[in-house]
Amino acid sequence: MASSSSLHLFFLFLITIVSAFICVSSNAFKQPKPNAFIFPIKKNDTTLQFYTTLDMGTPSNYMNMVLDLGGQFSWLDCDQYNISSTYRPVRCWSAKCNATTDGFNCVDCLESPPRPGCTRDTCALSSYNPETEMNIIGVVGEDTIRVSSTDGRFSLLDFDIRRFSFACGFLGFSSVLDKGSASQGILGLGRASNTSLATQLSSAFKLVHNKFALCLPSSKQFYFGSIFVGGGPYYFLPHYPDDASKLLIKTPLVTNPRTTYHPPLSRTDVSSQDYFIDVKGIKIDGKQVSFDTSSLWLNEKGFVETVISTVNYYTVLHSAIYKALVGDFVKEAAANKKMKRVGSVAPFGACFSSENIKNTMTGPAVPIIDLVVKGNNVPWRIYGANSMVKVKKNVLCLGFVDGGSFPITSIVLGGRLLENSLLEFDLESSMVGFSSSLLFHNASCSQSRVF
Repeated sequence: MASSSSLHLFFLFLITIVSAFICVSSNAFKQPKPNAFIFPIKKNDTTLQFYTTLDMGTPSNYMNMVLDLGGQFSWLDCDQYNISSTYRPVRCWSAKCNATTDGFNCVDCLESPPRPGCTRDTCALSSYNPETEMNIIGVVGEDTIRVSSTDGRFSLLDFDIRRFSFACGFLGFSSVLDKGSASQGILGLGRASNTSLATQLSSAFKLVHNKFALCLPSSKQFYFGSIFVGGGPYYFLPHYPDDASKLLIKTPLVTNPRTTYHPPLSRTDVSSQDYFIDVKGIKIDGKQVSFDTSSLWLNEKGFVETVISTVNYYTVLHSAIYKALVGDFVKEAAANKKMKRVGSVAPFGACFSSENIKNTMTGPAVPIIDLVVKGNNVPWRIYGANSMVKVKKNVLCLGFVDGGSFPITSIVLGGRLLENSLLEFDLESSMVGFSSSLLFHNASCSQSRVF
């Protein structure tokens, strides 16, 4: 018969083994901390807007949000936002209110019961929508959103982000959204904002870098494009198995001290939320385009101020640049591509018969446009898939628009020019990287990542 001391030792041994097993098991099933997140990007082929869907609140509200690359805040039409048990208004005079607005704007809503967008003593702000040229007024709130981590290939584990800040728009906010878009809000991705998507996720998870990348799809068909938050790697399987971050050409982000593409918000000291780069020149099939710079907005080094936009679909140029670009493109198209010009179709100034234009992996075989950017000998190359627009049967137009002689910014690079290109915005190093067209590598932004 075993002694009591032997039984005691046996039970101690057994407890040690069980404890070790429980510890190993709990570590094995512990959710790893994410390095990056991913969101789908969809395109509305009618409104030409790019949007993503956020899973917000408790229970879930699935909100379609139009991407605004220069937006300081994310905005929702809270008439379409169901009651959420995790929603909290941001109170007037609170630290978050002071950090978000000028701290002096308050709204009282007396409806009963309270709902998102209608609560007492709530922080308020205003913003400007560049597409509709309307001011938006709303109140600031917080709620939980659910996001998917990624390894650059697929979406992986879901995480809850608590106290995600956004604004509930009112005073006709729904009119800000295009009626054909089926969108319920605007997702702010602004540069100098502590409430942008990338900055809020970076603050919530210390391993997530304050950077994000966009890959805009060219169509709503097939699969989706992607927003990556936190950095690479970036994969576009199966046709491009390598990390596409190696394709990125870097150029510095610059601050526009004189004005912003988005007019000022409620604060008077907000720096530009937009992403500006310096363009040193434009080439068509390797030949420099010459234009009069006397009326252009140039920085102190003589570079053309250029803003990247997801709100404008077509690229808009100052008249001096537009006329020179179109003139040289038409000459090059006739002389070397034997393209036949046809009548213009608004808003485009140069259109061509597509009957004798060959189609290639990078789109119509037309003269290549290069944007020469600061800090690199490698240009931002624009192929036919991004430069040309099919306006009707057998007619292609050069997809640039005349912005007049007094635009806010000399060049606005629109969404069409960005399609099927990878762009990375690094807010820590103030750099932007671009890949030019992924079509050149037999890949595209449209991917099945199992969202």
